[in-house]
Amino acid sequence: METLITTPSPAPERRASFWQRFHRLDEVRFGLLLLSPTTLILLIFLGIPIAYALVMSFQQIELTVSQNRPFVGLDNYAEVLTERAVRESLGRTLFFAALTIIVSVLPALALALILNEQFRARRPVRVLVMLPWAVAPVVSGVLWRYMFHSNYGLANALLYQLGIIANYVVWLDKATLALSIAAVATAWKSIPFLTLIILAALQGIPEALFRAARMDGAGVWARFQFVTLPHLRNILIFVVVLQIIVSLQTFDLVFTLTRGGPGQGTVLLSFLVFVNAFERLSLGKASALALLLALLIIFMGSLSLMSMIARRQKA
Repeated sequence: METLITTPSPAPERRASFWQRFHRLDEVRFGLLLLSPTTLILLIFLGIPIAYALVMSFQQIELTVSQNRPFVGLDNYAEVLTERAVRESLGRTLFFAALTIIVSVLPALALALILNEQFRARRPVRVLVMLPWAVAPVVSGVLWRYMFHSNYGLANALLYQLGIIANYVVWLDKATLALSIAAVATAWKSIPFLTLIILAALQGIPEALFRAARMDGAGVWARFQFVTLPHLRNILIFVVVLQIIVSLQTFDLVFTLTRGGPGQGTVLLSFLVFVNAFERLSLGKASALALLLALLIIFMGSLSLMSMIARRQKA
């Protein structure tokens, strides 16, 4: 008698649910998924205005003269690049950015190294270090303006009482000195955030490396040079790029501190954008200048990022 052997039919494949597909995402797709809402918001609120500014940069828009907006091609860019005021402000902007980076990155690194150590009042000190970051740029500019006031400023009073100066100094009456004070004020506001970034990188360094260095007889400087610094190189480059972006587009603090004075001594490129757009109502020229400033920021930031990529490839 023959027996029939039946094979079980394969169960129908169940379609994976949304959460199952979500859990199977790799790191790249998961990161892109998390970035998508922010990217959409940036495209709407930044992409559209930037595109409109690009269109205006090719038009002659002089609201004090006429409401017409004729197409002029690259004339606005040519006019901006040949202006003496723009060339002078470019030099001031680069000096301001370089000084801001030096005055902010080095103290931020020192503060991060101190706050990474164990001491009794570490938590309160961390809170105090972060306070300048919470101050609005306009308030910060007014604060520093009164600190360096020629008659009743804190800087003059303190230096006079200590006997360092014989007479009160008019700090904001000299262009280089006023620009340096603006750079220090910008750095003072940026230091807390930079410290936080560097501190997070420091806490990611394995403690075993420091213990091994101590066992080999390495001192404080040797441990910093051969253990800490190699692990911080990439994050320091990122911090420099971030500070380049902040310093090149600084406007509100300089506006409240010096108003571009004395004369034109503290007029930066960002300040010229404001002057052309809101005082002269030359929107086409202001748009061209703003886009050139954006290209300068991209160029300076790209140099630092390329340096970081080259270091990774060598490693």
